[in-house]
Amino acid sequence: MTYFAPDTLAWEALEMGHSAWVSWLLSGRLETFYDGLRWPGWREEAAALVPSQGITVYPFLWSKEAHADLAATSRRAVPMREVLGVAVDFAKRMGPDDPGFIGEV
Repeated sequence: MTYFAPDTLAWEALEMGHSAWVSWLLSGRLETFYDGLRWPGWREEAAALVPSQGITVYPFLWSKEAHADLAATSRRAVPMREVLGVAVDFAKRMGPDDPGFIGEV
């Protein structure tokens, strides 16, 4: 399993197969996986989304400013295709590799 990390704009190996990943998802350890990427009130913001939406964060999650104070970022609900499109565009410009296909919504 691999994961496209929004804070690095790179694919990261999770070092587990699908069955282990599903087990891990159900284990409750997902909370610690996203440490550093969640802000106060993220649950309420996420709960208000419809399935085709994501949350855009500015300054972007990969920026020094967002890492310094995630709670101070500006956020809004947008179509998930926009979240994915921005990530791909920046990864192509800033990353060492083209991220390739990361999904369609």
